[in-house]
Amino acid sequence: MKNTAGFPPLEVETDPFAEADSRPLPKTVRPIADAYDERIADRDRSLWRWFYRATAEFGLSCVDTDHVRRTRSAKVLATMFITVVDDVAERYGDRATLAELLKVPFEHQHADPTRASVAGEYVRFQQEVWAALRALYDDGPRAGEFAALFRFDLRQALQSVDYSALLAQHPGLASERELWTYDAHNMMVLCFADIDLAHSSSFDSADLAAVREVVTRAQRMARVGNWIATWERELAEGDYSSGVVVRALESGVVSTDELRALEARPTGDAVEPIVAAIRESDIEGSFVDRWRREYDDAARFVDAVESVDLRTYLEGFETIFRAQLANRPSN
Repeated sequence: MKNTAGFPPLEVETDPFAEADSRPLPKTVRPIADAYDERIADRDRSLWRWFYRATAEFGLSCVDTDHVRRTRSAKVLATMFITVVDDVAERYGDRATLAELLKVPFEHQHADPTRASVAGEYVRFQQEVWAALRALYDDGPRAGEFAALFRFDLRQALQSVDYSALLAQHPGLASERELWTYDAHNMMVLCFADIDLAHSSSFDSADLAAVREVVTRAQRMARVGNWIATWERELAEGDYSSGVVVRALESGVVSTDELRALEARPTGDAVEPIVAAIRESDIEGSFVDRWRREYDDAARFVDAVESVDLRTYLEGFETIFRAQLANRPSN
């Protein structure tokens, strides 16, 4: 396993996935992406292309060879699903629509796009995304075996969005401890692993606990990278849920009053002093150190598993982190 003592610095100039914009999405994803562009269009298609390229870095090696493309496509659809939920909650603060979206994946609940005050097109689109995702998931030879685990991890991911929506309403609620408890699940890395396991005939179930030890840490690593890459953009959107901003709040680098002021006046001259104060602190560097600790802790489990190459899986998150850092606004 690589020694991460000097890896990586905050300054990473080249996104290893930069060429993704020139690559088409797979056929199983393209119709859903087309529908997204036509009916939702909150994000550019380059995001899905970038992520599809990234999925090549963190697939479990035990996935059946003829199912690899299906698992990668399913992960893109899962990412699209959680992104739509997240945008409804944080960009629009639409609690009525969010309540219906949280029901979509669960058969015993009924998401109603016609309910009063609900943006029905979002609910209908999510129902289509979920149906396409489930079709890919259910095609796995062990889909039934891991279905309950998949639903469990998905509930945690959806709960993370609900928590972020609460933070938008109550900035004083934010604490780093609760972010690690709830918000890390927003990255969906455990769900992605569940998708892989559903398509892995050779996986030894006795390895499941050790695999989840590694994947849970990889999920936190992905969360750290996302926080570092996006906190500045999110601040300008009035989103204070990044761990970087919450650390700044808890350590006194910024105040609750400053964050509340952004709600009334989210302009550059209001945001820039906050950004400058955080940049001048050691907060981003401390999160890079947290990433390294998570990596090294995960590495302890690599040799305990035989049915999956966790060494390669974990090292893939170095590439993911480099890509995240390359997309920081300060780069």
